[in-house]
Amino acid sequence: MLLALLVGWFVWPEPEKEPTVPVEQAQHRIEGELADVGGVFHPGLQWVETKFESNPDLTGFCGTSGCRKTGRTEMIAKQAARVRIAPEHRQEPLDLVQALWTGKGYSVERNKGAVEVRGSGFTLWFAVGMNGCAEIRATLTDVTDTTDTNGNGGFIHGPLNYAAQCATLDDPYWSS
Repeated sequence: MLLALLVGWFVWPEPEKEPTVPVEQAQHRIEGELADVGGVFHPGLQWVETKFESNPDLTGFCGTSGCRKTGRTEMIAKQAARVRIAPEHRQEPLDLVQALWTGKGYSVERNKGAVEVRGSGFTLWFAVGMNGCAEIRATLTDVTDTTDTNGNGGFIHGPLNYAAQCATLDDPYWSS
């Protein structure tokens, strides 16, 4: 009986899902969100190049022949500010980003050092660390997976360590 259930589970057709978002459209949306966050700072912050990653959706038992790609992936973008945020200014960036996202109609969650939006198919996260490093992360799900079976190709690009230059520059306003 158990064997019949396992065999049935492997051959059972997966439910139809909504169409995926094309890579270019997903990247455009994420870049728009990152630009909006960068635009709320006056004086502005210098940002490092955005790091894009993917996290392909898999089904079945990975490590066996049952694991396979679904054609969907999660697009993750990470960016860090080069300008160091001084402790006395640490809440101001959080206030600015929270006001931006609230103004867009997003439901914003806030804790001591970060603000976050969890929407249908996307998340936005912004934080200022104790070291003065401001970081933003945007994630979009159900993006068309363009990687091959070995995970090569797709939309992975940007600096290997996107946060290496975070909080390395001082600014007369933000860093003092």
